[in-house]
Amino acid sequence: MLLKNKLILVFTFFLNYLLAESDSSINHLDSSSTKVLNKLEYISIDTLEIQPLKDIAKENKYSIDSLNVYDHWEIIESRIEEAKTLLAEAVISDMSGDTLDALFKFEILFESLAGIKVEESNNEFYYLEYNKILNATITYFANNAETVNKIETGLSTALLKDRLNQYIYAQTLEDLEYVEESVEIIEGHIPITYNSKVNSIIKFFQKDGRRSVQNWLNRMEKYKAIMLPILEEENVPPELFYVAMIESGLNARALSYAYASGYWQFISSTAKIYDLKKDHWVDERSDFEKSTRAAARYFKDLHSYFGDWYLSLAAYNCGQARVNRIIKRQGTRDYWKLTRLPRETRNYVPNVMAAIYVAQNPEKYGFKIESEPLLDWTVKEVDKTVEIKEIAKIINSTEQELIKYNPELKRKVIPLLKDDAKYLLRLPNPVPENFDSLFALIPTTNVIEPIIHKVKYGENLWLIAKKYNVTISDIQSLNKIKNRNKIKPGIKLKIPNDGYIPQPSKVYYTVKRGDTLSEIAQKYKTSVRKIKRLNGLRNNKIRIGQKLEIHK
Repeated sequence: MLLKNKLILVFTFFLNYLLAESDSSINHLDSSSTKVLNKLEYISIDTLEIQPLKDIAKENKYSIDSLNVYDHWEIIESRIEEAKTLLAEAVISDMSGDTLDALFKFEILFESLAGIKVEESNNEFYYLEYNKILNATITYFANNAETVNKIETGLSTALLKDRLNQYIYAQTLEDLEYVEESVEIIEGHIPITYNSKVNSIIKFFQKDGRRSVQNWLNRMEKYKAIMLPILEEENVPPELFYVAMIESGLNARALSYAYASGYWQFISSTAKIYDLKKDHWVDERSDFEKSTRAAARYFKDLHSYFGDWYLSLAAYNCGQARVNRIIKRQGTRDYWKLTRLPRETRNYVPNVMAAIYVAQNPEKYGFKIESEPLLDWTVKEVDKTVEIKEIAKIINSTEQELIKYNPELKRKVIPLLKDDAKYLLRLPNPVPENFDSLFALIPTTNVIEPIIHKVKYGENLWLIAKKYNVTISDIQSLNKIKNRNKIKPGIKLKIPNDGYIPQPSKVYYTVKRGDTLSEIAQKYKTSVRKIKRLNGLRNNKIRIGQKLEIHK
């Protein structure tokens, strides 16, 4: 741990040196320093240069009740510095082969960046600083990360959207193939438009996005069986299903760079409005039933306001107020003429249309679907906190299978229940007839009590979360903190202590065709480095049929 902290210090020093100095200054670095910087060739001086902090006039400052010693911009500054440190930690973990820690750090990093709220009109300097570090993070994750299998991480769909936006943005009018525009209108459905832009995105799906889209199509029937009946019950068009496809790739763990989460990519504030629970134990944005119902209700509200499904889709992507503002500014309610919408939003409806066309006729576009098995379950009421793996044992299943049916469970454990409360758990069929009696025999899991931290003068949630190596959102949810800026010196905070004590286990995995160490490490929640050490591997090469010892 001491060595890693030294590495982070050294790396952060070089990162800041790189940001602060000119191109000519870098020539004076010694060869060992240059070797580190070469791994970070994605970072350009123009992109990430740090300038001395501008003085802010005293009259422009205002105090935050909770922090006394910090003004608003000092908090923004500390969060940007925190993001730089997290980037350093993520890169070091990635470069040293620690897959799980690298992925964890990247997710924490994107969460921390999502918590920085600064508009260009309020402070241009911090706005530019924020965007520099965000762009650098996305670029490294997308292009340089070595151990993370980006196709199946939570951030894979965000990555694909980013690549799609770059692909569309790079095209000129000459690049767009002319196609005759058509619109299919059926009452009670979203109009289906085919035009040059939709055609262009379909081509992207066939080439650069092929592997991701193939995964989406393979999951499609499994989730249609769950989501379409809910959309019908809520009286919204079935085509909205394809919003979940392009938002998350039908992946419960999908995250955006703005830290939206789950099948329908709700941000925390919108999830709360539509009654999706999010705390230390569960995140119902990942519940395929509850999140679909919430999304349907949200779309009904948007359509009630706009009276147009394309404008509702645009608002789902960038916000109702923003779409309304641009409609007034441009004087049109025609989605295709709203040229001042954000780039991603201008691509949003064509993206949905492209997904519909490919999904309805995959063979035409060169895809062959290998549908995943449908989910078939029985709901059981459980009345105590136990680990999911203990429940898996009594139904002859696996922990991984149970989490597939209950993806909202963040800690692989039934949440703490108050009084006579019950938790509704989905169990894959067939469920043993004697499940209730077997469940009664499982001892209650010993839950570790939260750590109590007394806030010191000058501390903020960023510093506290870093001290205990937890997420800010977990501290917020455990303490029911609405405004993360308002914590007062002297108050006592509960710090999550990982919820329960995990028991280490060992498995033997037989390598299959197409496997990589990165994919295997992520599957078993371990690191490439640990797998290599346990199995005496000198490099990342593995062969079909090889048995690997894995400690989870």
